[in-house]
Amino acid sequence: MNKISFALSMLFCLQVSAAIPAKPKSPVVGRILVNEGEAMGGVAGTGFSLMDLRRTADAKKKIERIVLDFGDLQGNPQKGMPAYFHAELKKNPNRLVLDFSQTPNSRLDDGRLANRFKGSLFVKKSAMILDPEDKALNMTLDLQPGTVARVFQVRGEKTTAKVVIDLFAPKLKK
Repeated sequence: MNKISFALSMLFCLQVSAAIPAKPKSPVVGRILVNEGEAMGGVAGTGFSLMDLRRTADAKKKIERIVLDFGDLQGNPQKGMPAYFHAELKKNPNRLVLDFSQTPNSRLDDGRLANRFKGSLFVKKSAMILDPEDKALNMTLDLQPGTVARVFQVRGEKTTAKVVIDLFAPKLKK
């Protein structure tokens, strides 16, 4: 190998290694949705299932957290990122629409979902549709006016992958 081709190959190797980040970044950072907005995340795969939905609320702090657990197509814990999702906050009427692609299975039905939101600070009504044609899950949460949503994903390492939604009232300036 002559000196010129050696120098060019070294230069190419340095450029390629410089383009690789030292620490992989999460594909999605939590996104706060006010009035109207959208957030996306997750990954495509062979299929997913909604394993559980948990809701906790702190009336004093006026915040409510919804945690959606995702499994693989057979309902086993999903390691890595959750199913691809698209969350959209709509203003009129006030609602949060959650679409989960490649999620044809759910351990929850519409009745159980409604039961989980009884006594909610922010969710007035919930609905869930499993679309067998598109193999997708759609969840709609009718919200109290002015509700703000923060949506983010949690990588499944020790437990299953999750999508987390925080609902809260905006802080008004005095």
